[in-house]
Amino acid sequence: MKVGELTPNIRDVNLVAKVLELGEVRIVTSRNSGEEHQVMDVLIGDDSGVVYFSAWNEQIEKIKSEETYQFRSAKTILFKRNIRLSLGRQGFIEDSKDKVESVEESNNISTEEHDIPRRWNNRSSYGGKRYDS
Repeated sequence: MKVGELTPNIRDVNLVAKVLELGEVRIVTSRNSGEEHQVMDVLIGDDSGVVYFSAWNEQIEKIKSEETYQFRSAKTILFKRNIRLSLGRQGFIEDSKDKVESVEESNNISTEEHDIPRRWNNRSSYGGKRYDS
């Protein structure tokens, strides 16, 4: 798959991309466990476009600017209505034998806003009813 073909909420993404820019490492706290994690936004791309990849914890140390990597079993997520590539729990990143020589930087798919789909349209769709007293 090519970066320019990415759309919101797809799974099992496999692509080869070059690291163009490493963002600042920041600390975030998990809403579920309260644990602190490191996260860094990484701009990656190929000849079809660029997208931000969210690197977490130990992934941050592995990624080097100007290097080309194979992203396997990744997924796209919407973060603040913008597409991000994420490895999630199943995905991984590895060095690529194929090198990306040219990158189409004018097509940044992470800048386009997308609507966030609702999980349900109304309360009754999951069996609950609301009664006003």
